[in-house]
Amino acid sequence: MAQEHNDSLREEHITRVEAYDPRQLRLLTYSKPTDYPSDGHLLSLGNMSGRFHFESLGRIWRSVEHLYLCGEWSTQGERSLEIQQDVLTARSGYAAKRYKKAKYKREIRADFPVFRHQWMLWCVWEKCLGNQDFRQHLTSIPYDRVLIEEVKNDPVWAAYPDEAGILRGANGMGKILTICRRCIDRNTEPNIDRTLLNQYEIHIMGARVTF
Repeated sequence: MAQEHNDSLREEHITRVEAYDPRQLRLLTYSKPTDYPSDGHLLSLGNMSGRFHFESLGRIWRSVEHLYLCGEWSTQGERSLEIQQDVLTARSGYAAKRYKKAKYKREIRADFPVFRHQWMLWCVWEKCLGNQDFRQHLTSIPYDRVLIEEVKNDPVWAAYPDEAGILRGANGMGKILTICRRCIDRNTEPNIDRTLLNQYEIHIMGARVTF
C-alpha cells in the first residue's frame, strides 16, 4: 500500500491535507536538519541540513532553506538584493530561518504564498540536480517507505501524530521529496508549474530566474 501511495502521488497533491496511519503505511519520519538514524536509515533530508551543498543559479548554496528563503524577498530591486545577501551570511539553514526571516518578516512578498509550493519543489529539484551525493542519498531510501516530515504546528510542510497516533497534515516536504525520488529513479522531471513561477518574476541575487 505504501508503494501504491508513492506511485499515485502527484504535484497537485502537495497542498492536500492527509491522514497517515502507521498501521497501514510504512512510514519513515524525520524532523531534524542533521543526520540521525530512523528505521535503520541515516537521514539528512531536512531543508536546513547543510550536509549536501549544491550548485544552482551559478552559485553554491549551503542548504535548500537558504535558496527557498531568498524567494520570500525576490522582487526586483536593491532592497530584495540586500536582504538576500544578508540571508546568505547565515552559517546554517536553521540560522537563516530563525534569525534572518524574523528580521525581515514584514518585507516578505505579499504574493509569496501563491507560488511558494512550486518554488519549494523547484528548489529541492535543483538540489537533486546540483549534488550527486544527495541524489544517491535520497534514492537509497526504500521505495516502500512513505516519507513524512514530522513537526508539530506545521500542517503545511509537515504532519504530526494525533492522540490516536495518526499523522495529520499536508506533509508538503515529504511529498516533494517523494516526487523527486521517483523522478530520479525513472529519469524524468517533476511537473513543476514553470508558467506560474515565471508569472511572478522571481529575482535571485539581482537577476530574474527563467524557469
